[in-house]
Amino acid sequence: MRIASKLLDGRINATNYLIEISIGAYIDLARTVVANNEFQRKRVSNSKTVYSLLKTDVVQGCVVPPIVLALSASIDSELTDENLASTLSSYVDNLMILDGLQRTHSFIDIEEEQKKKGDDAALEAYRLLPIRCEIYLGINRLGILYRMLTLNTGQTPMSLRQQIEMLYLDYSKEDIDGVSLIKEADSGKAKSLSAYNFKEVIEGFNCYLERNELPLERVDLLENIRSLEKLALENSAKDLFREYVVAFNSFIVRIQSLLGDTQLDDSEFSVGAWGRSGKAIFKKQQALAGFGAAVGKLRDVEAIEGFESVVNSTASIELDASAETILIEFNKAMRWISENAKKIGNAQRMYFQYYFRELFNPTSDGYLQLAGSIPLALQKYKSQVF
Repeated sequence: MRIASKLLDGRINATNYLIEISIGAYIDLARTVVANNEFQRKRVSNSKTVYSLLKTDVVQGCVVPPIVLALSASIDSELTDENLASTLSSYVDNLMILDGLQRTHSFIDIEEEQKKKGDDAALEAYRLLPIRCEIYLGINRLGILYRMLTLNTGQTPMSLRQQIEMLYLDYSKEDIDGVSLIKEADSGKAKSLSAYNFKEVIEGFNCYLERNELPLERVDLLENIRSLEKLALENSAKDLFREYVVAFNSFIVRIQSLLGDTQLDDSEFSVGAWGRSGKAIFKKQQALAGFGAAVGKLRDVEAIEGFESVVNSTASIELDASAETILIEFNKAMRWISENAKKIGNAQRMYFQYYFRELFNPTSDGYLQLAGSIPLALQKYKSQVF
């Protein structure tokens, strides 16, 4: 394998290498990459698709479009012809396929078919066929997300949320400043104060990127374009997912310090409380989604600089009413929504988006007031829906 050219991608601050590599050498790397990708897109299996035709073309020496890879590990030296093979082999666990997953599956399938035929000469000839790969070096997660969307727009759809899950999966295996993200497969529950459901956090971060608290109902070309427009506003040098998690957790910790262990008695409500404690109210998925969308919207109008502004202001949040009063008023707002909204879950997400906008917007009447923001958010919701 050899390097054909090297270019700087100024948008995501990463170096792009175009390399020539044999199909055999690529397959040896790709098997590990595909196996490590827990959230990879479903492969196209229809024999009538272009991927079926591609198999025949590849064996005949067809020049296919370059496979695009990302090497997310921090590497001190640049790639050279001399260290290219050893570097890719050493950091294969840090490789990710940004574009060309279906082609990769086709390459692997062809090799398996050749092995079954028992024609060693044909197999060797196939493995020696050259292909091109682009490799992004020094790219962070946000840059990977941006490039995945630009490269895959209009092709087999993969939602922004799915791609976020794939990119940030490793955070479910390690703490983020004391925060634990629990996957469903781990058979655990996010019971402790700083433990959260991984998928719910992903959903909330997706709402930040989309500036929309509502769940995505479909995946299409326009969704990718909208996602790109939002991502283009972000600083690709930051780890925004980490910032989102830290900011939300700082809010939850502040809520716990202010409301403590105060709990409502279900008997006070005819059908039970929506959230009996501060933790029960704000650690729900609706709040995570509303928080993400609210911070994104406030950032866009330059009311705040971003998650850092939220973290800096949480210590100043006021207990402007008794803890019990705050819990009662929140449950009353949720009761009103459940009795009047057509889609209750979406309405609750929207309410929390307005609540956090009131709470963290320095120009709002409810700025840093837990109780004061409750009626203001409900009033905003009503004015938009009714």
